[in-house]
Amino acid sequence: MLDHDVAPSWFTIPVDPLPLLVSFVIGVAAALAGSAATLVRVSLVRPIEVLRESAVERRGMTPVRWLLGTGMLIGAVVAGTVIGRTEPHLAASARKYEAVPVLYVGAVALLAPILLRPVVRLLVGPLRGSAKAGPLLVRENVLTSRRRTAATVAPIVGAVGLVATLLTVQKSGDAVVLARQRQEIHAANVVVPGGPGIDSGTLARLAAVPGVRITPVTSMNIRIGTAEGEQIDSLSTNAVPAAALGATVTPPVLSGSLTSPPEDFLVIDEHAAESDGLSVGDRVVTLPTGARVPTVIAAVVARGLNGDDTYLSASLTGAMTPSRVYLDSSAGTGLPLDERQTAAVERALAGSGARLMTYDAYLEAQRAHAAEQTDNAAVVVLGIALAYALIAVANTLIMAMAGRRREFALLGLAGAVRGQIVGVAVAESAVAVAVAAVLAAVATGLTAVTQHASLSRLVTGAPTVIPWTPTVATVALCALVTVVTASRAARRATRRRAVEAAGVRE
Repeated sequence: MLDHDVAPSWFTIPVDPLPLLVSFVIGVAAALAGSAATLVRVSLVRPIEVLRESAVERRGMTPVRWLLGTGMLIGAVVAGTVIGRTEPHLAASARKYEAVPVLYVGAVALLAPILLRPVVRLLVGPLRGSAKAGPLLVRENVLTSRRRTAATVAPIVGAVGLVATLLTVQKSGDAVVLARQRQEIHAANVVVPGGPGIDSGTLARLAAVPGVRITPVTSMNIRIGTAEGEQIDSLSTNAVPAAALGATVTPPVLSGSLTSPPEDFLVIDEHAAESDGLSVGDRVVTLPTGARVPTVIAAVVARGLNGDDTYLSASLTGAMTPSRVYLDSSAGTGLPLDERQTAAVERALAGSGARLMTYDAYLEAQRAHAAEQTDNAAVVVLGIALAYALIAVANTLIMAMAGRRREFALLGLAGAVRGQIVGVAVAESAVAVAVAAVLAAVATGLTAVTQHASLSRLVTGAPTVIPWTPTVATVALCALVTVVTASRAARRATRRRAVEAAGVRE
């Protein structure tokens, strides 16, 4: 995480025995509770029901599973609706919105037994017309053994669903942040520095280029406080010239105005206004460079999607160097530079280390950087969940195959050779992976629709980004582990001769 800039340089992972102890206790308690629940359920079944249930599995859902599955589904819908109506900005952050996708995935995984039948019938429908016994066995085994199939499907739904939903939320949130930035900033080009900032000489040469309007932007952290010296808050802000407000920089205004702001203006977003009890016209003291500078709040704008969305008058920043410079033609806001103007800007930047790029290219570079950080974080965080899900899949298949020795033996006595039996077991596992992928797609679709409803209240035409590559890769990895495990477990379960295995007690 440090090498890939996912975490800051000071980040460390301390070793604390308390979480390890709690995890151990919870693990043992969960194992004992699961065993107790199974024993209680078995003790309540009459012998005649046991014989009937051993032939055909009659019930795929238990009351607890119904309760948890429907509860999670309702919880996801309610959480998504409440966030969309009250705090839609939370949908732009996977960390703050993660409860919604996790609940959707959990609900689909728990309700898998009742969703299996329609999905399996859809997937194996073409096999109904086959005259061979193998496809018939695959179809009927999957349909009649819903619990066994669901036990394999659930962890795969968890693995694929978590990867797809959480990355969808994160990538869609990143895309909406950039879309909001595109709507708020009207610039044709951007000059980015080669070092910590753009020096005054370079800035003067840019300002001297005829027909080009420049908007220097200085990113900084400021502290706001009262005239008596009491600190109110710490904000991340962008210092811009007063003339840029309402022209190059146009955040959605909730109160006040961006037209002709005073030279000592401060624009804050609604989060800062609500949390700090500030409003338009309030006079506060800012400390951008360590010195006290009186300012007046000229406007309150919509809440930022990626931190604070505040603006400070560039006349108050002293000798601080700009972090970037927006450029457009003086003929109109957002109009691109012509070839002559572009060449003049390139000459002004010569030797400074700064470079000129289009605003679209600048946003694309930001998107690529955000995507790289998201992918790196996903490998660390989601990779752990995926590893444990694959362990669960492998364990489930191994135990299921061990319990099917007599079934495989009967197939052998009916004339099936070992390769055909293994092929049927592998095909069933492959169908389980396909079913899990469909169910994970359902969870992803529900998450995307819920998030889009929230983000559409913040940005017109809010984009939805589906992470196809990592999702398909996760499905492929699950399929590989499932098929290999099923093949080896089935071969081990069919090592004995059919006559000997048929007489073995389960």
